[in-house]
Amino acid sequence: MDVQGAKVVKPYTEQHGVTFPVAIDPADVFGRAFDLKAIPVSFLVDEIGIIRLRGGGPSAAFLKQVETILGEPLAQVRGQAPKLPGVSSRADLEDAVRRAPDDWQRRVALAEAYAANAQFAEAIEQCEEAAQAHPKAAGVHFTWGQLLLQREEKEAALAKLKQARDLDPDNWRIRKQIWAIEHPDKFYTGRSPDFSWQKEELKREKLQ
Repeated sequence: MDVQGAKVVKPYTEQHGVTFPVAIDPADVFGRAFDLKAIPVSFLVDEIGIIRLRGGGPSAAFLKQVETILGEPLAQVRGQAPKLPGVSSRADLEDAVRRAPDDWQRRVALAEAYAANAQFAEAIEQCEEAAQAHPKAAGVHFTWGQLLLQREEKEAALAKLKQARDLDPDNWRIRKQIWAIEHPDKFYTGRSPDFSWQKEELKREKLQ
């Protein structure tokens, strides 16, 4: 879920000999979809797409629950496959924003659509409008910071990410992205992540 993308993730996975597929989500789609406040987080999705279990990082209790579910006969699968919302096209998002200019969530989605097409000026303009519509939405500033990071405007990106952190101070997902950008040595080396350093950094932040 690193907003810095594969460039910081790949060396780490190679160093540790990771052989399973690793998906990168620099746009934070997963984090926003599930309103994640912290990672690691674990999900068990069954064969028809239903989330059967959600928990923190790996633990004996969580793994026991997983084993119980995996031991169920296939005939016990309950319910039907969920209907997932369709992905709106850029044109549809533009039309939606014209009809409801205060819909900050649609504006953020439109910003991401513009960014995917390398239209960063238009993307940032949508973030500005979204921030005016909902100034206390941490997600707006987080997305804005991501866009600035893609443009390699590191200091401006950090300023926006810190705004997002201040609006949602209990969101460790945001806080750790800032730390990872400012202190990569604490996250992407052989002995990282450095949890002792994180505790001390949190203490320093509280004293500021």
